[in-house]
Amino acid sequence: MILPRDEIGTVPNDRGFGVMRAAFRMTGGIARGEELSNLMEDHARHDFLALARLIVSGAILGFHWHQSFWIPMFQFELRAMTIKPGPLSVLAELTPVLDGWIVAAWFARPNDRLGGVRPVTLLDMNLPGILAAARSELAQSSVAVRARARNDRDRTQTLGRDPT
Repeated sequence: MILPRDEIGTVPNDRGFGVMRAAFRMTGGIARGEELSNLMEDHARHDFLALARLIVSGAILGFHWHQSFWIPMFQFELRAMTIKPGPLSVLAELTPVLDGWIVAAWFARPNDRLGGVRPVTLLDMNLPGILAAARSELAQSSVAVRARARNDRDRTQTLGRDPT
């Protein structure tokens, strides 16, 4: 089922979380940080502190939702619980500018640059195409951020004027 781009939204919301869970289900789903930490410890890969360092460094994508930190599992080779290089290279393109929710939503939304397919679906098949789409998204987001800042500045100046 293809959902409209705006179904997830730019800020965390119930509907968006449900859409992301459905989109990520085929690639391992989404796990709470605590669950992932336990799973990684069981595989002797990382402990809680190592997982936290991976998140802070941007090596792993996650987002806050209802007092938990959620991590999309498409980033991992699930049998060995190792980090896949493909998602890591896409994150390097997107995370310097966009927050975790927006990046997770980007992976879950059908993408026009990818023929209407969700980036998460193509990670193992078309990494160059996903990287190109991520770079295009980043350029588009930079333009949108500058426009939003300009609009905010203009609105502040308009509100600050003496109406008489």
